[in-house]
Amino acid sequence: MNIALFLALAGCILMVLLPDIALLSAQKGIALWAGSVLPALLPFFICVGFLNSLGITDYLPRGLFIFTMSVLAGYPMGARLIGEMVRKGEIDTRQARRLISFGSTSGPTFLLGAVGAGMLGSVTAGIVIAVSHYIGALLTGLLFCGMDSLRKTKKRSSDNRNAFSTEAENKMRERGVWQKGRNNDLFAVFTDSILGALKSLGIVLAYIVLFMFITDLIQFSGLLNFFDMPQVKALIKGFLEMTVGCAAISKTMAAFNIKILFCTFLVSFGGISVIGQSMSMLAGSGISFKYFIAVKLCHGVASCGVALLCLFFI
Repeated sequence: MNIALFLALAGCILMVLLPDIALLSAQKGIALWAGSVLPALLPFFICVGFLNSLGITDYLPRGLFIFTMSVLAGYPMGARLIGEMVRKGEIDTRQARRLISFGSTSGPTFLLGAVGAGMLGSVTAGIVIAVSHYIGALLTGLLFCGMDSLRKTKKRSSDNRNAFSTEAENKMRERGVWQKGRNNDLFAVFTDSILGALKSLGIVLAYIVLFMFITDLIQFSGLLNFFDMPQVKALIKGFLEMTVGCAAISKTMAAFNIKILFCTFLVSFGGISVIGQSMSMLAGSGISFKYFIAVKLCHGVASCGVALLCLFFI
């Protein structure tokens, strides 16, 4: 808490001392959000929220639903759905940890269009990044689900299920009552989905602006001048914000295949900005920041391995 207070005060002071950078960062962040993120995610967020409210997970396996929606909409759709499921009592923390291990991915529009065709100037590169990204997510899910199964003893698993079942049953009854009372008023459900989508996208906007400011501040301060290699500077930027990092990687003089590998890692890791957005959506789920960081690092490494294999045969 003291660290967070110090960082918040430091951020306020820096914005007062460097208003030009703060204003420019906010303008760039809002432009990025309004031009790319909002039109890409808002329809998905509304639609998925509406379907979730109507109980689509009663008809589809949760894992399939989470992965499909995460692939179609991109970050942070998977985290948003998992967080809602935990808060509604539909799943417990253990199930949430399993789902997030493969249910946090970027969307094909960003991978194929923005990174592949836009930044790297190659549709083939976008396809390699996208295929590697999604296979890497599934491999990460297999790894973490397997580790979770080995770590849990049969007795503890039984105890957790029993403790969860009572709470879940109560909340599912409440959900059933809610649905019976609201099924005749679909417009009200749809309105709730719109409000929930706008709230989630507001959180995304705040993180984009914040990390755009941090990235610009690091650039302005000259801290990156300590590193001679442009690729290292780009990776540092991407560690904070993946879009900025991928754009920086595309402008370096590195070999084309190296650019593909670096971009694959960055979009799979997501950057601290995406991780922060996802953790906000996962509030109350019991998933720790440490666990999620481990998942995303593993996702980045696994995706790079798949990309390397793909490039070997191309």
